[in-house]
Amino acid sequence: MNKIFENLSFKIMPNTTVAFVGKSGSGKSTILNLMSKMYEVDEGKVLIDGININDFDKQSLRNNISLVNQFPYIFDMTIKENLLLAKNDATDEEIAQAIEKASLSEFIDSLPKKIDTKVGESGIKLSGGQKQRLAIARAFLRNSPIIIFDESTSSLDNFAQEDIKHSIDQMKGKSTIVIVAHRLSTIRNVDKIFFLDNGKIVDIGTFDELFENNVKFKNMFYAENL
Repeated sequence: MNKIFENLSFKIMPNTTVAFVGKSGSGKSTILNLMSKMYEVDEGKVLIDGININDFDKQSLRNNISLVNQFPYIFDMTIKENLLLAKNDATDEEIAQAIEKASLSEFIDSLPKKIDTKVGESGIKLSGGQKQRLAIARAFLRNSPIIIFDESTSSLDNFAQEDIKHSIDQMKGKSTIVIVAHRLSTIRNVDKIFFLDNGKIVDIGTFDELFENNVKFKNMFYAENL
């Protein structure tokens, strides 16, 4: 059996915002799946506040971690009901704030039934970008101690991406935020970047540090901005 990681070790400090970057297949999403216990480790440990993740039951883990991935599941309910799944006692004001942060207000305001619009099975009535924004709004509403974004802005246009980036920046210091970035420009303001290559962390630093000192990182940035 081939090992995906060998001697992989890193630490994320509480209430910091970090990103994992690297070419496709470098192990970014696998790390996030290990953090959220979607995968279980064969060897080694994943610790949260010093506690082995395997010692958490599913409910405890879900109370502490929100995961927004590239293809979020949207239920055959209204927009409001989909949001309330994240926090069933959310006030209208909290819901409105989450919608605003996720750049979803304009779209919802354009609908005849507004927030009470049904989205269909798997959100079939929504575009890919609208589904992602709804999932991001759920994460903002839930406000978990740990929020994981797995290429969760990949279907958004540049303006929506910038809005989401601004909202994530506003959350800095309030939750531990972990991002796998589709575009490097969206992680300029994170506290730390882990640069992956073939299942290994080959460099760690801020955006500016990696841009200045790591040729591969700089080339990745230039390639996406051509």
